[in-house]
Amino acid sequence: MIAQVYRLGIGAPLLLALAAELTYAQPPEPDPAPAGRIPPPGAYAPGFDVQHYALRITLPADGQRIDAIATIDIALVAPRRDTLRLDLSGLRVTSVRAGQRDGALQASPFRQADGRVFIPVPATVPAGDTLRVAIAYDGVPDDGLVIGRNVHGARTAFADNWPDRARFWFPSIDHPSDKATVEYEVHAPPGWEVVANGRLTRAPEGGANVWSFEVRVPIPTYTMVIGAADFAFDTIAACAPGGITALRADGCVAVTGLTFPQDSANGTRIFRRAGDMVRYYAERFAPFPYEKLAHVQSATRFGGMENVGAIFYSEEGIAQGRLSEVTVAHETVHQWFGDAVTPQDWAHLWLSEGFATYFGMLYFEEADGAERFRELLAQSALEYIRSDVTDLPIVDTARAPGADLFSWLNANSYNKGGQVLHMLRAELGDSAFFDGLRRYYAAHLHGTARTEDLRRALEAASGRELGWFFEQWVYRPGHPIFRVEHTYVPATREAVVTLTQVQKAVWPTFRVSFDVVVDTPAGEVRRRVEVTERAQTIRIPVTTAPTAVRLDPEGRVLKARMPVGRG
Repeated sequence: MIAQVYRLGIGAPLLLALAAELTYAQPPEPDPAPAGRIPPPGAYAPGFDVQHYALRITLPADGQRIDAIATIDIALVAPRRDTLRLDLSGLRVTSVRAGQRDGALQASPFRQADGRVFIPVPATVPAGDTLRVAIAYDGVPDDGLVIGRNVHGARTAFADNWPDRARFWFPSIDHPSDKATVEYEVHAPPGWEVVANGRLTRAPEGGANVWSFEVRVPIPTYTMVIGAADFAFDTIAACAPGGITALRADGCVAVTGLTFPQDSANGTRIFRRAGDMVRYYAERFAPFPYEKLAHVQSATRFGGMENVGAIFYSEEGIAQGRLSEVTVAHETVHQWFGDAVTPQDWAHLWLSEGFATYFGMLYFEEADGAERFRELLAQSALEYIRSDVTDLPIVDTARAPGADLFSWLNANSYNKGGQVLHMLRAELGDSAFFDGLRRYYAAHLHGTARTEDLRRALEAASGRELGWFFEQWVYRPGHPIFRVEHTYVPATREAVVTLTQVQKAVWPTFRVSFDVVVDTPAGEVRRRVEVTERAQTIRIPVTTAPTAVRLDPEGRVLKARMPVGRG
């Protein structure tokens, strides 16, 4: 419009006044809605299933304002709904066009309120068809896309979406149950490199710093990210002859490190075994599910964030050289569990975080020896036992007053979830346990799952009913706490060991099996026992009086114990 004013020859003072009026008349950016709200029970967005996001975004050379267009393909699921509700918080929609995916899009009315944009579904798009909407928007992201200066003072931009913060930089059905494919076209300031999920399909050329990426398999919105900075690149595992092979179905995956130039030496050290971790997990679970894996220094608020094919890590952790290899392993596991197989809703987050916790530790059993793994396992168990969530079950562990989605990042989802997997492994044996995990993974690859899906897969692999196990460990709170008392009966040469479960009455009476070891001057005597009662007495033949009684020295079971009583 201002260009038209110039052609009419209107003088500069009036032009400036008109421009000011136009600026003032622009609708303001809407107030952001809080992140982390726990959604109500039931389907998150009934009637709609996003198939694909195409995101075109221009990053600013200065300031924080972005300009973007999101083109979204959405399957209409019967029964047909009249209004599409997309999550978009704090950014201003400037136009919407809608129509059938393969037809012409028409200008559409829309409404923004409470962190959402509401779009009427055109009458021309029936249930069973695919709706396409193109949404132009702009503004300063309040969260989700962090644009600013890094630890060294250089400007960067990084997405950081977990749990539902993708909505702060692109319109979406921002829930783990609705996975979709995605492509990006990122217009970056000069001198910046761009990283994102998926395959690079366009690199800068001809002076335009434009980068395009695509992901051809469905992924959750909380893992859809871009990052832009001046990066130093490190090839950890080349996708070429002589590199790591047999990791993907097509035989190869490239593993790289992207750090700020000042921190490249720290990155090389921290990520030195990242390629070997991919090999280890590919051998145990399945081929790597994505086309590449980049380990990226970034502005994430977390120690690590498992974005598909582009894991983001704390910039401070890498700059200070304190990021742990355990974190690298943890985030790598997520590529299989959490990303490729995603919890269907937040209550089942342990299917992501418990898996990453346990198998993140398990890598070090092969890499550094069994003792290292036992140390990590024992420390993780202790962190759970000392936590403030032992009175809550793993599933629906965020029912505490005032809870939000961030409250699921707790010792139930991580530590106890990891211990549950370790106990399942001990209960079933390695063969059935890993067979069950592979069945579970294959059945839900690039989809979503719930706890019952894992149980059924393990039951099919083992031929055993496991409802009792999941009931006491996943759907009920707490853990067994044992009081151990023992006496020696010389006449029968027996150690009489009494195990009493003294945990809270509202916690279950646990059914567990482990070794009881009686130490004597003549050596140890070991007996495998199954405990099913609150108080249980075991008689163990010994030749001399016991000096001590130990429970479960291999750490098969998550438990605590009171001091040993002597008789």
